Amino acid sequence: MHLDKTEARLAIEELMREYAACIDDGRYEEWPAFFTDECRYLIIPRESHERGYVSGFYLCESKGMLADRILCLRETAIYEPQSYRHLIGGTRVLSVEGSTCRAETGFAVIRTTSDGEMSVFAAGKYVDTVVFDDGVPRFSEKLVLTDSTRIDVLIAAPL
Repeated sequence: MHLDKTEARLAIEELMREYAACIDDGRYEEWPAFFTDECRYLIIPRESHERGYVSGFYLCESKGMLADRILCLRETAIYEPQSYRHLIGGTRVLSVEGSTCRAETGFAVIRTTSDGEMSVFAAGKYVDTVVFDDGVPRFSEKLVLTDSTRIDVLIAAPL
């Protein structure tokens, strides 16, 4: 399958909207389905990534690890009840090679706590490698590059 940049951008923007809605709606068990079986998901400060560091706030290196992370979130993690709302910017396609695309998309995540307090939890950009398998886009790599090196609480849910 060969895509042009416009087709790729439209498909990736739809993927991003569905991805954000899945997290915002608390449907965490569905989250791993957005990824290929062999994948990489990393939340890391942009500054650390630019310096070549490979560890960050959150790292999963397969769909199984993503599912395990959600199981831990549901079964063992203790954290204050909160909800998230993603604000997703436009997607910029960096490259298209056959059925694989590289793209980046800006984001901000608003956190609302159980007492109604709202705050910006994280902001930055996603740098994604998206593979189209039978026309279905999935992330083979998702780098979540946060603009800040500080996150004020434990990252329990995916960004």
